[in-house]
Amino acid sequence: MMFTQEELFESPTYLLTIYQNEIFREVHGYMQDKGITQKELAKKLGVSDAYVSQILNGKFNFTLKKLIELGLAIGKIPKIRFVPQIPVSGKLKQINKAAKKNNAEQKKPKPTREMP
Repeated sequence: MMFTQEELFESPTYLLTIYQNEIFREVHGYMQDKGITQKELAKKLGVSDAYVSQILNGKFNFTLKKLIELGLAIGKIPKIRFVPQIPVSGKLKQINKAAKKNNAEQKKPKPTREMP
């Protein structure tokens, strides 16, 4: 069964997938930047290795509290904002713009400090 773009953007499941992908990108990027393993992240979060695996495989549905804990563990604060629904073409432009910005930010070289 095919869905229209309008139907997709009205689907909680589709939107959940978008948010899960964003969480994956943030967690995976953090692990790469810090050079840590799933096991090390699990220890830092106080959760099982399997839980971190679920995050990285997109098979999770957070409580708000767990989302905040995860954000704090990776040095970020989740920002949640309800916005009015906009026409699909506008949503696609917003999503593409946000994805490009996020990718550009992740590719920026990290500033290094020189030792005196």
